[in-house]
Amino acid sequence: MSRSKRAQTTRKQAEKAERVRIARRNRIFRNSALGVVTVAVFVVAFLSLGGTGTALTGDTGATTWDLPGLADSEERIALADFQGKPTVAAFFASWCTVCEAEMPGFVALSDQLGDQVNWVGINTQDNGAGLGDARKWGLDTRWPLARDIGGNTGSDLSTGTFGMRGSPLTVIYDDAGEVVHVQRGGMSAEQLLQLLQQAFGVS
Repeated sequence: MSRSKRAQTTRKQAEKAERVRIARRNRIFRNSALGVVTVAVFVVAFLSLGGTGTALTGDTGATTWDLPGLADSEERIALADFQGKPTVAAFFASWCTVCEAEMPGFVALSDQLGDQVNWVGINTQDNGAGLGDARKWGLDTRWPLARDIGGNTGSDLSTGTFGMRGSPLTVIYDDAGEVVHVQRGGMSAEQLLQLLQQAFGVS
């Protein structure tokens, strides 16, 4: 083989080796990038499902919830605090027009029934303006007020436990803290009174 042909062959081999090296490097880079994206997607999905913990910790089970206070996050509002009497948990949000319609009736009913029934307001799926509405309705001087927690919208109790999308939600518990009725969507004070009368004989 002539010297020129050997040089040409050597050059082609070198070029082929360089192409292989570049291809290998690109493959490693692509796989690394794919791995980073996969991890990022997993983390985002994990966070969206509420897997990050939250600064405001507590339980959000149907019969075990323990939530921060709405006006003071250091305060704790727990379902266990209300056992011994029937309890109405009224979930609300500042953007909820149905809440605007039903809350005045609930407040009047709570005044009517007095100490026969416990009441608690739970702000959920909200942007931080819930306390203003609670004060407007007079809840802050009548009921304990809690804030739902967990997940991206702070709504693990309403959405995670009770499967509620939107607001309002009303949950009635018996004197042992067991769920008696779940109302997804609005209801009148008259309907609520009828449920309480049927379940507990209140008057």
